[in-house]
Amino acid sequence: MRRALKNFICVLVLLTLFACSTEYATENPKDGVLTPVKQNERNTQIISSLGFDTLLMYDLELKNEDIKMIHLWIEHYKNGEKQEDLLKGATGTSEKMTVAASKLDFKIDDSTTYSRWTYSVADGTAISTLESLPIELYKENLGMGQTWVDDTIKLEAEKPFTLALIARYDGNGVRIGLEDEVIINTIKDSDEVFVVKAMISKKEEYQ
Repeated sequence: MRRALKNFICVLVLLTLFACSTEYATENPKDGVLTPVKQNERNTQIISSLGFDTLLMYDLELKNEDIKMIHLWIEHYKNGEKQEDLLKGATGTSEKMTVAASKLDFKIDDSTTYSRWTYSVADGTAISTLESLPIELYKENLGMGQTWVDDTIKLEAEKPFTLALIARYDGNGVRIGLEDEVIINTIKDSDEVFVVKAMISKKEEYQ
C-alpha cells in the first residue's frame, strides 16, 4: 500500500512538473533572443557626425535550429495612410548574428533633404544589406518622437516584432510606444510614421 502510494505521488509530481514546463515553454518562447548593442558616448558622437539620424544595432541569438530565415522590412505611413514599404527582404540565418538598421539624412542641394534606410545582417563571415531608395523628407518642419527596443526580448518564429517606431507630427506631441495598440494610434495621429520590423521564420521562402 505504501509503495503504491509512493508511486502515485511520484507520478503526480512528474505530471505537475511536465505541465509547468509546458506552460513555461508556451509563455516564454525561445526561438530567438534579441539584445541591444550598447553604444558608448564616443561611438554615439561618431555616428551622429556621419549623418545618421537613427542607428539601431542588436545581437540576435537563435535558440531553435529550425529557424531558416529572418525577414526585414520598414513600413511607411503618411497622414494615417500606409505607403509602399521603404524596403523589404529576407536572408538566411546563423546561430549568432548582428542586425542593424539605420536612417541617413542628407542634402543634394540646399533646399531639399532626403532620407535613406539601410538594413544589415552579419554573422562574422558574411553580411547581407538591404537599402531603400532615397525619399524626399516629408514636411521638413515637423516635431519628431521615436522609441526602440532597448532591452533583451525573446522572439517567437513567424511572429513579427517591432524594433523601432519614428513619428513626425505637427502641433502637439503624440504618444509613442511599441505596443500594437499604441502604434495604431500613433499612425492615426501623426503626419508621418516609420515602423521598423523583423521576423524570424522556419520557412525557407521569401515573402
